[in-house]
Amino acid sequence: MYHNDIYISPRYCLDDYLMLNLSITSIEQDWRKAIDIFADRMEGRFLLLIQEYSENIRSDNRHIDYSFSSMALCCLLIETLHQFYYGLDVTVFRGHKEAFVQFLTRSTYFRGQFTRRTAAFFYSDIRNGILHQAQTKRNTQLAFDQLDMVIEIENGIRLDVIKFKDELINEYQLYLARLSQSDNIQLRENFIKKMNYITIKN
Repeated sequence: MYHNDIYISPRYCLDDYLMLNLSITSIEQDWRKAIDIFADRMEGRFLLLIQEYSENIRSDNRHIDYSFSSMALCCLLIETLHQFYYGLDVTVFRGHKEAFVQFLTRSTYFRGQFTRRTAAFFYSDIRNGILHQAQTKRNTQLAFDQLDMVIEIENGIRLDVIKFKDELINEYQLYLARLSQSDNIQLRENFIKKMNYITIKN
């Protein structure tokens, strides 16, 4: 809350979205406004910082300083996108691992890089490790400038942080593009469900 207004993104208040009364049959102008609100929310909370961290990694070679923060934000963004894809309030109980495995093996930009096995390693060693212990688990390592995004190594994986971040941004931008198409009815229905969970408190 700021000056008695509840903000759901850096530039938009709760009422900015609620006044749209968004539905599948809403005019495209209202859908563009809703997508803009969503983009402002995602970029303000996740993408701008992810981009800033990765630029610092590149320019200053400060890998240790920024890589873990960047990956933590990437993991939060993945879970958020997963919930928007399927119209979920929260990720299904005990379904977090499968959510990450599905995301990494079905996404246009990750499915050629990850198998179910390496996606499961990403979830357990990177997502859980960083978010719960502030470190990667087992022998899994964060890397930079390697040829492939993910390489399976003994007792873990080695993940290129910059390649991963770049493709996650591509995945996010593809979602925006698909959401902008009026014939993607299921995607839009799920978007409305998720936004209602965020904006309407029962």
